[in-house]
Amino acid sequence: MKRNKLTVIFLTGAILLIIGVALWLYTNSVIQGHEQLLNNPNLTQQEKWNYEGSLEWWKMAKITLYDPIAVILITAGLVALLYVTLWAIIQPQ
Repeated sequence: MKRNKLTVIFLTGAILLIIGVALWLYTNSVIQGHEQLLNNPNLTQQEKWNYEGSLEWWKMAKITLYDPIAVILITAGLVALLYVTLWAIIQPQ
């Protein structure tokens, strides 16, 4: 029974870690994509304003929403993985 709980904790920790890193990487790639689009000399002024507004929204959302969520998910995942690892080391044979 204890082995099943540890497996569930391990899998949950791994999933949380993967989701947190993926969220962090996704927001960074969206911001980089918008910055690259703004460097295109063929954009009209209206398109530049649209991309600048979107870029600013993504930057603010990254700081206020996505980064904190990613940090929480990564931390929870690492704590779960550390718990399982320490339990495997410390448990009596």
